[in-house]
Amino acid sequence: MSQAVEGQVVMPFYVLCDVSGSMWADMPALNAGLAQLRQAIMRDPVVDDLAMMSVIAFADTAHTVVPLSFPSQVEPPTLVSGGLTNFGPAFREFHRAFEADRIRLKSEGKRIFRPCVFFLTDGEPTDGDYAQVFASLLRYDVVTKQGNPRYPYVTAFGFREATAETMQTLTYPDFGEKRGRYFLAREGAVVSEILSAIAGAIATSVVGSALSTGSGKPQYMPPAKDSVGGMKGSLIR
Repeated sequence: MSQAVEGQVVMPFYVLCDVSGSMWADMPALNAGLAQLRQAIMRDPVVDDLAMMSVIAFADTAHTVVPLSFPSQVEPPTLVSGGLTNFGPAFREFHRAFEADRIRLKSEGKRIFRPCVFFLTDGEPTDGDYAQVFASLLRYDVVTKQGNPRYPYVTAFGFREATAETMQTLTYPDFGEKRGRYFLAREGAVVSEILSAIAGAIATSVVGSALSTGSGKPQYMPPAKDSVGGMKGSLIR
């Protein structure tokens, strides 16, 4: 079983999953994708000792279904769908969870890498203030030093009814060398195949990021633009 030692760097990854009513037919593929992601991380003992994963499900509200932990220490529950597609609660729950996780890990003597968020949705938000919630909780102004200095890396994946315009508002940061990116499904793409490809791309990102700690300079390795079959990737510039 994985167990980080005092002073060790841990890399926290949060997967925010849309489980609204419109996702009902895709839930088997989504659950299979999460299991695939967990297995891919566990396959490498080094990665399993460095990468911590959490799963947050959102619809009308949001809740943490997998608290931040090493993948080998917990098995994701079966997610079920229902409700609207409210983005704001997902970001509020992530912010709450990460702040609690950060305090806990620091009290254990761990060094914490900047959090990484993977956001999956099949549509447009039903809450009109999600962008304000995102900005107030997660954005940071590098000039004025106002906002959240512990801002996350956010990669958004949109399919079915999701639009590029909305995905861009979720992609962060929009400054620096490691800028955010988003992926949008190509026309005619099969959702079940997309979800499997997303899980594979996230796994590659997590594994690559965790292994970078061996160089003494941990860094986030976002999914490559062409790494998700059936989806087109874009960088925020």
